[in-house]
Amino acid sequence: MNIDGKILIIDDEIDICEQISGLLKDRGFEAEYCLSSEQGIKEFKKSTYSLVILDIWLNDSKFDGFQTLEQIKELNETVPVIMISGHGNIETAVNSIKKGAYDFIEKPLDGDLLIFKVSKALENYDLKNKINNFFESKDDNYIANSEASKKALNCLNKISKTDSSVLLSGLDGSGREFLARKIHFESNRNNKRFKVIDFSDLDRIKSENKLFGSEEKGIIKSIGILEEVNGGTLFVKNIDKMNSKIQGKFLRLLEEKKYYRIGSVSPNNIDFRLIASSKMLLNNLKKYNTFRNDLLNKINFFEIIVPSIKQRIEDIDDLVREFLSSSLNFHKINIENVSNDAILFFSQLVCVNSIAQLKKFIEWSVFMLSESKNERITKERVINLLNGFLNKDGKIEKKQNFEYFDYDIKQARESFEKNYLSYNLKKYNNSISQVSEKIGMERTALYRKLKLLKINSDS
Repeated sequence: MNIDGKILIIDDEIDICEQISGLLKDRGFEAEYCLSSEQGIKEFKKSTYSLVILDIWLNDSKFDGFQTLEQIKELNETVPVIMISGHGNIETAVNSIKKGAYDFIEKPLDGDLLIFKVSKALENYDLKNKINNFFESKDDNYIANSEASKKALNCLNKISKTDSSVLLSGLDGSGREFLARKIHFESNRNNKRFKVIDFSDLDRIKSENKLFGSEEKGIIKSIGILEEVNGGTLFVKNIDKMNSKIQGKFLRLLEEKKYYRIGSVSPNNIDFRLIASSKMLLNNLKKYNTFRNDLLNKINFFEIIVPSIKQRIEDIDDLVREFLSSSLNFHKINIENVSNDAILFFSQLVCVNSIAQLKKFIEWSVFMLSESKNERITKERVINLLNGFLNKDGKIEKKQNFEYFDYDIKQARESFEKNYLSYNLKKYNNSISQVSEKIGMERTALYRKLKLLKINSDS
């Protein structure tokens, strides 16, 4: 649960304000409230808020909830706003969403539902900020020294400013989502949302609900991605895994420019740009009858073949330096503290199978070594970090399970540190002094780490 940032509550009933504020504070959130639109807008201008909970009916206020929403959105377009009302109906909820609200909750408030929607809204807001920061960084540069990557970049530059549907064909970890985001941010829709749905790990029911949203007896139960992406770009990841039923609904969606929430008989208008990814080439999708041809014909994809890491050998050195630079900047480590042989080691690793793995590996390595910022990152330190997993040629020993490449940074660190420290303690007969010297960590820091990871040591 993301509890970062402040939440502003605007409601004319002090009992409601105190109820919501109490619920939020009990779950670790920071919350403040105002009893009028004027006070709320004034407070919103003074401080930074990550979420606003806003009553639609504001008695004795200059503005009603919808007018207040408009002013908040003018001040900060991205901040999520959850509307609340004791006179809720489907029309009110829909109007709230259309005017820019993130979600709608009916009074009397369900505490668990409120906390759930607040958490989701904050997670969404945090993710959008991370994405924006990502594209403001130097990571938005697509390195293209190899012929394969130059060809992909040339295609991307030609298609970005159009509204054509795009199919990014390539292996997992080749950078398909990165390129999809790049297309979006270079398009005329870059001021609207970019949303992702991945069909590789969703069953049919979850896929339908996530894509279309749902309602029951006219009351919205969940907001679908389509509702959030209207006007923006939808990235359908692993479209080749989309089941036949959803293919049919997707075809109807593209033909009618309308969609139906699950459980609804009322359509909603929709406008978005479609970008998709697939491991299979477009011709193979058609050839092997794994996908409806009428849907493929309707989409009329412009295909960009995304090269694998093996096709981008000429890009590796620059990719390593790019990933290193980004990770070092994050941890405030000067690149001069990285030896040339360490950089060369990263460039020559043959154990990574994709661009994504290479990036994760470098980020993870810097993350693991960042506790000793003043120590130079050498090839020897990197190899020591991987002791027991890499042989002298930089290859993963077949007997080892090096699953960490596919973890996020936090998971990788937690999982690896425990195995790594346990391995070295056993190797040096639980000698803290020897382990400390070997891994380049001060004794006090090592003791703290062992305690944190609940690793027992006899010395």
